[in-house]
Amino acid sequence: MPRTLTLSFELLQTFVSLIRHEGEAAAVMRELGLNQPTLSKRLKYLQHAGPLLDRPWLVRKGKTWKLTDEGRKIWPAVEELVDRYQNLHTFVEDEGKASGTAPVHFACGQQMAAGLVRRALIEFRKKQPDARLRISTLRGHARIEGVSNGSLDLAIVTHDESSILEIARRPLHIEPLVTYRLVLVCASGTRWESKLRSLPKAGAPAEALCLFPLILPEPDAGVRKGLDDVLRSRGLFSKLDITLEIGGWTTILAYVRDGFGVGVVIEGACEDAQGLAIRPLDRMTFPPISAKLICRRLAGSGDELDLSDEAMNLRRFLKAGVRIRH
Repeated sequence: MPRTLTLSFELLQTFVSLIRHEGEAAAVMRELGLNQPTLSKRLKYLQHAGPLLDRPWLVRKGKTWKLTDEGRKIWPAVEELVDRYQNLHTFVEDEGKASGTAPVHFACGQQMAAGLVRRALIEFRKKQPDARLRISTLRGHARIEGVSNGSLDLAIVTHDESSILEIARRPLHIEPLVTYRLVLVCASGTRWESKLRSLPKAGAPAEALCLFPLILPEPDAGVRKGLDDVLRSRGLFSKLDITLEIGGWTTILAYVRDGFGVGVVIEGACEDAQGLAIRPLDRMTFPPISAKLICRRLAGSGDELDLSDEAMNLRRFLKAGVRIRH
């Protein structure tokens, strides 16, 4: 029976060394004590799709090696895995002189970081002052990839479940955290204010978006894709006047306050509504945006989550923060 190929530590170590040496194979051979045939054999597995990889991680350009798009996605997780293994090896060799647990890696968007997540972290710190955390604000796509590839323990995203699974390319634990309605918002005193305030208070129809110069999330944002799908299905997308496509609810609101147009944001971004005119979008046409908490499941364990005790506690505080707020 043929031996099954696996991603051995030696192979991952070679990959990390190559990228850290800016693609110079000779430097890798010196660092790892490899000869040319051994290095070439290892790189062959990483350069071509085959029994080990569905998509190659490396491509050769001239005399150097570069990351492919797939390699860039997987790089953070592989680098951290190799570093953790080497730290463990050092720990064992030093008879336990190293101390401390690995940090909990968590990512969310800028608005969440400033609001719900910040409040949850304050409470978490009170209960676990010695726990190590690493919090990042990343794009939604990168958050999903990070949880999938192991470089993140937990993340909050607003993509729908099918998009999450498509990006992750593996099953993930997905649980709703909080929902927000989409709203139209403009600065008070602008020429669009009276028209916006004349829209139904219960919810503006899709056609209302054609009345204003719009400031929208970037085209690849999860919320934006859902918005575009609704407008295209109603034949309205080509009628939009899109002024700005930018990332981050705070950034959109800044341009709204500067009078560049009418923004589409989640209601949770408008906690400071002073100087703003706001109308929600129709709930039936534009379903509320669900922020979801995602993490990995332990392989072969059904619903058991792949989280440390500290990460599990952070999850608990994030969920508690939502209940307290509402």
